[in-house]
Amino acid sequence: MIYFDNAATTWPKPAKVAVSVNEALQKAGNPGRGAHESAVWSAEKIYSVREKLAGLFNIEDPLRIAFTYNATYALNMAINMAEGEIITTAMDHNSVLRPVFARGYYNIVKADLDGHINPEKVIKRITDKTGTVIMTHASNVTGEIYDIKPIASFCRKRGIVFILDASQTAGSVPINVKDMDIDILCFPGHKGLLGPQGTGGIYVREGIKVKSLIKGGTGSQSFLPVQPEECPECLESGTVNTHGISGLGAAIDYIRQTGVSNIGKREESLRKYFIDTVGKIPGVKIYGPLTGDFTGTVSVNFEGLKSMEVAEYLSEHKIAVRGGFHCAPLAHKTLGTDTSGTVRFSFGHNNNNTQIDFAVRILRKMVATKHKI
Repeated sequence: MIYFDNAATTWPKPAKVAVSVNEALQKAGNPGRGAHESAVWSAEKIYSVREKLAGLFNIEDPLRIAFTYNATYALNMAINMAEGEIITTAMDHNSVLRPVFARGYYNIVKADLDGHINPEKVIKRITDKTGTVIMTHASNVTGEIYDIKPIASFCRKRGIVFILDASQTAGSVPINVKDMDIDILCFPGHKGLLGPQGTGGIYVREGIKVKSLIKGGTGSQSFLPVQPEECPECLESGTVNTHGISGLGAAIDYIRQTGVSNIGKREESLRKYFIDTVGKIPGVKIYGPLTGDFTGTVSVNFEGLKSMEVAEYLSEHKIAVRGGFHCAPLAHKTLGTDTSGTVRFSFGHNNNNTQIDFAVRILRKMVATKHKI
């Protein structure tokens, strides 16, 4: 299989990820729930991965990071802490939009018709009623990386909480929570961080009032009738995914060794090569701005063909992409693809130009014989 669906989940994982998961399956007990060897091994492993994440994102205190099952859980936790009016954007994912809509007090900033978001457009929507700004770091439809620094800095000066959804950028785009004025960072482990599914996390800056979404056993302060206020216990109830987190730690080692910037540049170069080659096919439509910074993701459509038909056709030729709406309804309304969806190609740093050439040949054949699809 040629895998071009890395925006959904990355594949293949580094070999050491499986080794580390297997080690945890053989050694792990319940972290924080005992003083015996396996429980201590797990507690030490979990903390070591917190330290690795802290180093990756320039977080001073690893204990300000709590593990979640994915970015969706982290985003729900973050939005549960939001106060005042929430501002988000039309290019955000349903993992942001649905919990924001449930709060009922929000403001949506529209993007340009190509999906671009000017930071000044967001800043101008901020009022005295605004308590929280939350937005994606990069579109999961067009791949554009947004300039969040001016927005976050404006929020910091005015005491407004800035939440960043790093679902499409953690691991492939440098993220420095201090330099970028990020108050809360939400990230999945299974995408750009190259870890197992069922892993993710949330970072909450010191000074931000933490409000637990899920309450329960934490392995500490058992007689306390309410959720502990200390991080990470305030956000971690129940047994964490020690096996997955162990694998995530190995993935972060690989990322640090390879270099976040190197990974990002490779993926963006693959995107550019694909656009240059697929753009020569008659009737192709490529979505997103022509200039800017991008992840390895790009969406296209072909005249007279449905996005799901194209995805299924490619799958028959052992090429994995995603057709449809990518859980981003307002982004598709912005791009004018709310009835058609798009065919999304999302490249990982292990892909190559030869794979892209093969996919483009298949797409040319498809366009030439579309009546047979």
